Amino acid sequence: MSAPGVQIGINGRFFPANWRPARDEINFAREHGFHAIQFPGKEEGLCSEHLGDELELIAALLADAGITAVMEIVVRIDARGRTKSGKTPVEVLQANLPAITALPCPFVHWHLALNEWPGEPAVRRLEEALAPQFAVAVALAQEHKFTFGLEHNEPDLLLFGNPASCRATLEAIPGLAFVWDLNHTTPADLPAYLDLTPRMSMLHVSDTPLPEVNHHLPLELGTIDFAAYCRALAQRGFAGPAILEIGGLPKSGGYGRDTDEALVASRRHLAQAMGITA
Repeated sequence: MSAPGVQIGINGRFFPANWRPARDEINFAREHGFHAIQFPGKEEGLCSEHLGDELELIAALLADAGITAVMEIVVRIDARGRTKSGKTPVEVLQANLPAITALPCPFVHWHLALNEWPGEPAVRRLEEALAPQFAVAVALAQEHKFTFGLEHNEPDLLLFGNPASCRATLEAIPGLAFVWDLNHTTPADLPAYLDLTPRMSMLHVSDTPLPEVNHHLPLELGTIDFAAYCRALAQRGFAGPAILEIGGLPKSGGYGRDTDEALVASRRHLAQAMGITA
């Protein structure tokens, strides 16, 4: 393997319209050479109801298979930085701490998204106002022994949708990691995101027909030059999970593209791009 420290993984199929028990996803990952599974944090906290088995059993299955659990917590917030039910991102993170520690998840991140459109000046103010939330999250991560990160959005979604906003937050919060989504990245923004490699804890990987972004396609169905991206990451010393998020979106033809066959094929393409031979 010429990409030491990189673990190709799947985004667990725990969606309402595409749900599988965690034990089945672990078996699939083990059989096909995946080394990580991304679990979805929930506003009320991830629990056995969402996964089909008790967390302790899932943790044992993961350990037996040699698979790392990571967690993405999607938090949809308004201009005040709160969910529709009034929770802050930190409160959502706290609700997921039992699952984070039980599985356990060494890498956790927020994917923050707006549930309203307050305008760009208000979004910039919100990004600055969220800094204390990130600081508390990093402190919780240090206490509970995981790495906490921020994922960026595509530019049209505004909130943390450009490298400058991400860099400003990373510089303001020591210990905060960065999750880079290749398919959220325009060609113009690519160099600036690559400059953040020293802070990267994880990758989200899917294809998109550049210059359009955020199609979340299986690899080889878009135009990203994965070999070039992976060379650039390797030159900058990236190590960590690389999670395939290839389920699709309405603008790319709908959800459900993350079939077993598509995941296996995408893993093969990504492994080739990374120079992984085992």
